[in-house]
Amino acid sequence: MYLLYNFLLILLVTIAFPFWLYKVVTKEKHRKGFWEKLGLGTELNSVPGDSRCRIHIHAVSVGEVIAATPFIKGLRQRHPEIRLTLSTVTPTGNEVARKRLPEVDRILYSPFDLPWSVKRFIRSVKPDIYVSVETELWPNFLREVKRSGARSLIINGRISPDAFKGYRRFRFVMKRVLSNVDLFCMQSDEDAERIREIGASSGSVTVTGNMKYDQKFIEMDEDAISAKMRLYGIGKGDKVIVAGSTHPGEDEAIISAYLDCFKDKKNPPSPPFNKGGKGGFSSEKLRLIIVPRHIERAADIEKLVKAKGLDVIRRTGLRNSEKNDVPHRTVIVVDTIGELSTLYSIATVVIIGGSFIPHGGQNPLEAMYYRKPLIFGKYMFNFKQITEEILENGAGLMIEDNDSLKVALQGLLNNSSKQQEMGEKGYHIITKNRGAVERNIAIIEKFISGC
Repeated sequence: MYLLYNFLLILLVTIAFPFWLYKVVTKEKHRKGFWEKLGLGTELNSVPGDSRCRIHIHAVSVGEVIAATPFIKGLRQRHPEIRLTLSTVTPTGNEVARKRLPEVDRILYSPFDLPWSVKRFIRSVKPDIYVSVETELWPNFLREVKRSGARSLIINGRISPDAFKGYRRFRFVMKRVLSNVDLFCMQSDEDAERIREIGASSGSVTVTGNMKYDQKFIEMDEDAISAKMRLYGIGKGDKVIVAGSTHPGEDEAIISAYLDCFKDKKNPPSPPFNKGGKGGFSSEKLRLIIVPRHIERAADIEKLVKAKGLDVIRRTGLRNSEKNDVPHRTVIVVDTIGELSTLYSIATVVIIGGSFIPHGGQNPLEAMYYRKPLIFGKYMFNFKQITEEILENGAGLMIEDNDSLKVALQGLLNNSSKQQEMGEKGYHIITKNRGAVERNIAIIEKFISGC
């Protein structure tokens, strides 16, 4: 099996090499960590040997890093003697890890699943315990971890519907890959059943919950919220739509829905929210802030905004620590990293990006923590369990199409009591689901005792 897998992998790399090389040369984000991903980074070769228990934690990108943060901090606090290595795949994940996790001894890029890259990486890190946050199932890497004598765990594990369909077709292969993992700590009963169906032994699977509920949220008091509003030129009576982590194919619909919310007798809000029969909004009281998932898309969003006849300003065009005078009917596009979570605190309504296209949605929990009502599309499968709770408890609205987005926005913006009710329900979902971090730490402590 591995011979065939590596043959196909090397063939694919050979065919794609010219395109790959072009990306590395022309795009900074592809250059970052490139040599480390090949297992050739100088940092890998400069690690002093010691006798401490070595734990390697892998978190693909920003979402996984954020989910792993309370776990890593709790683990370090209880076991200051361990040596922690954290690997990521994306540059943004790597950057967030460096900012948020000073507790980690080394932060590296994870290697490509090429045999020589993986072997070199494992020889350098020398893990006693390998922990993957969520479900990264790379055959060469997991086999090499097993060969090194390290124990391996999946924590916060989940299997999306699409991934499940793909894995199930190759169950005979996946069973062998999964045999290299000692324990699967899954988010839900459904995830546990899926991992069993694709080949994990029943005795190696347990359910510990979703660590994303345990993430540490940034507290925003009234002074901090007021300062944020001044920075973004938001007036006290303004209604603010924050569209978070948007992807290509979503921004135009959001901008159009925003325009449709302006005062227009022909487009009054629709039930069930509009009980007072009020019309739309004047442009002086309605603001739109778009935060793209990838900041390099800021220029494309600017063009979309201008094409709709609106003015636009980037976050980097705002003066820091001063009150900004942002004209009305001006859309703000955030082209900085790390501000979205606190931006939710000044929102009236939050639109969750990545959910109006088949991407799977982005994390809604930060908006829920700030007690904000949510609107999202029908593609929230990356957060299936959380989305189900949101809908069951009435903390958010799932919309089917662009017309529904306009109706949902107008309805929520016109109903302050509904905003508050939905926001409180979202916050309650977070408080009642916490505890997965403690359960996962308790499990890994049993492995640490065997180091």
